[in-house]
Amino acid sequence: MSNFAYMSGTGNDFLVGEYDGPVSEIQIIALVSDSEFEIDGVIFVEKLDKSNVKMHYFNNDGSQAELCVNGVRCVAKYSVDNQFVAGDEFVVNAPVSDIKVKVMENIVELNAPIPEFNENYIEIANHKGILSTVGNPHFMIEVNDVENFNLEDLYKIIKDNKHFKFGVNLEIYEIINDQYIKARVYERGVGETDACGSGALCMFNYLSKTNKISTKGYVIYPGGELYIRFENNDLYLSGEVIYL
Repeated sequence: MSNFAYMSGTGNDFLVGEYDGPVSEIQIIALVSDSEFEIDGVIFVEKLDKSNVKMHYFNNDGSQAELCVNGVRCVAKYSVDNQFVAGDEFVVNAPVSDIKVKVMENIVELNAPIPEFNENYIEIANHKGILSTVGNPHFMIEVNDVENFNLEDLYKIIKDNKHFKFGVNLEIYEIINDQYIKARVYERGVGETDACGSGALCMFNYLSKTNKISTKGYVIYPGGELYIRFENNDLYLSGEVIYL
């Protein structure tokens, strides 16, 4: 890995560097173990042209994921700061889709893919949840007290459930009012993290489409807040990106 930096997208921390070629799972695990910070993943940024970059993302256990929204936002800022692109609006090629981004100093906004969700509840261990996907799967459960909920124990119960053949990210949330959601997440291949952009999109889209919240608002994680809004038929997510 060359030209590397430690970056945080609303509490999701990554080691980000320039793409030099394919890497193995063992190489990723070595980078994670040698990291100066506790990181959620490793990202390589490949220069394509002045309006496109490609994102190569790995969880901290060496596995690959279909999408990491906060990782995309870190890629966007890294690309601007290293002059990989010509302006502050361009496209990040992520595994799940091409994502338009806009960098405004430390705030990075993206035009997000719209998640899908199954309207039928799935009940596991006396908890009813909704399964949603935005390239990667999320099981979303409403709880009364996000901060004191035993998230890790519930994840151990649901992770091998027949409904989740390829694993799942577990999201718990609490609706504060029609514009604020408090949430925590246990991510597949990572563990509990301080934020999750794709999970925020899944929760916001589901709750907005079912008229439980407004069409614009905030998802508040331990690592910070993400602002999400529908504008016509487009879905946007924005939040802070910083260097560690």
